[in-house]
Amino acid sequence: MKSYYLIISILILFLACSPKAEQEEKATSAYQGIQVGSTTLDYVIEGTGTPTLVIGSHIYYPKTFSKELEKYLQLHYVDLRWFAEEYSPVNLEEYGIEEIVADVESARQQLGLEKPLLIGHSIHGTLAMEYAKLHQDKISGLVIIGSPAKHGSEVFDKAVLDLWETAHPERKTLQDSLWEALQVELAEDNSNDFAKAYIATSAQYWYDSLYDAAWLWEGMIAHTELTSHLFGSVFQDYDMFRDSVEVTIPVWVGMGTYDYVIPYTLWQVAYKTVPDFTFTLFEKSGHTPQLEEAELFNQLLLAWAIQRRLLAP
Repeated sequence: MKSYYLIISILILFLACSPKAEQEEKATSAYQGIQVGSTTLDYVIEGTGTPTLVIGSHIYYPKTFSKELEKYLQLHYVDLRWFAEEYSPVNLEEYGIEEIVADVESARQQLGLEKPLLIGHSIHGTLAMEYAKLHQDKISGLVIIGSPAKHGSEVFDKAVLDLWETAHPERKTLQDSLWEALQVELAEDNSNDFAKAYIATSAQYWYDSLYDAAWLWEGMIAHTELTSHLFGSVFQDYDMFRDSVEVTIPVWVGMGTYDYVIPYTLWQVAYKTVPDFTFTLFEKSGHTPQLEEAELFNQLLLAWAIQRRLLAP
């Protein structure tokens, strides 16, 4: 087994993005900080309309949703601690899902958001579901994109390997060559190794296997002791539906066919514990369908929200 499979299982939860041209067009309409303990979670607000909380990063995620959505949603993009610039280390033994959920709830309260739509991508979508299990009365609906329903288990590892087996041989060859080049680069300079490894997995993250994600990491701060704890401990042997907690708010899940790091096969099309559950598979997307098929993504998301009366009139 190639060594990059293990690293990819750690990288899965971090972000993919939109074309750089669109990112350059976006303007920040607000910027402040939210206090959680001694850490400051920065945020930005974009758009008008239905209040929406997007958790994860105020730097990356404004790049991943098109400006068209800003006509309908007021998007509050908020850091979580592993991406916070003003970060105070935590006691890792005491920092788990409940503590992360508490950070999200603190952000919601400090932003003054009453029953917002909650959106999470990658691991942040998984955390959004965990938030909903405890605080579904405080949000109107839940959008999960490219997120694992299971992680850190034999089931997860098998799903990753099985889906990768279906990839085109040229895609596999490209990934092997990218990974070999990375080993040479890291032998000479191992600074920013996390970002370099992410960039070197384009054939597994993107529908366009040659996509260059290098610009994503400009100015990015990731606290590796916390991310290592998150993926190596908090989400080991994780199953989103193991606890059988009922979530009665509307839930929409979007996954990409070409996402080889978070296989769509880990999801069912319905769950007894989520009565209003919608699953959409994007046929020309990898890890980030809101970017790779932005127009279709917007249409389907807004149609779902309108049908469930989640949008402001």
